[in-house]
Amino acid sequence: MRVLIAFFTLTLLGFPPGTSHARPPVPGISEISGTIRDGEARVRFTLQNAFTPEMVEALKSGIEISFKTTVEVERVYRRWFNRPMGQVRYTRSVRYDALAGVYRLHRDDGDELLADVLAALDRMTRFEVVVPVTGNVEKGKPYRARVRARLDKVGLSEPLRSIFFFSSLWDVETDWARGNLQAP
Repeated sequence: MRVLIAFFTLTLLGFPPGTSHARPPVPGISEISGTIRDGEARVRFTLQNAFTPEMVEALKSGIEISFKTTVEVERVYRRWFNRPMGQVRYTRSVRYDALAGVYRLHRDDGDELLADVLAALDRMTRFEVVVPVTGNVEKGKPYRARVRARLDKVGLSEPLRSIFFFSSLWDVETDWARGNLQAP
């Protein structure tokens, strides 16, 4: 009798027994850390769950994938408005070159050739960005970095952009994530 009641309850709630309602992992920014001194902040972070299996297969077939990242640095005040000190927008893209058999990683600070897809995905998701900052940096005071990333669909060719516009599998955008910076 209990099994029958549980079955009807789950069915009424829209969860038939035996089915899984696992959602795909949500993309996000994690492990934000870094230092700030002498007119610049070095911010490290990781982009997690950014590549769906469909995106990895598209990458292997030669479609270029680009992410645009925004990094902001601010001085944190208690019970007052934080002071913006610097911002940088950063683009990173990867494409498989079938003729050379390598993945070409393009960053704002240079290009890199990678032998396999796992190395390409790792390099696409680990960042160390330099942000020029204005104003004095006071030793021991609280500073923070805010980071957000999104897939750049503009870099796709026109037929693909139209197709992917209607596919939620290619809607990759993170929320703002925050992490403290050390002021040694």
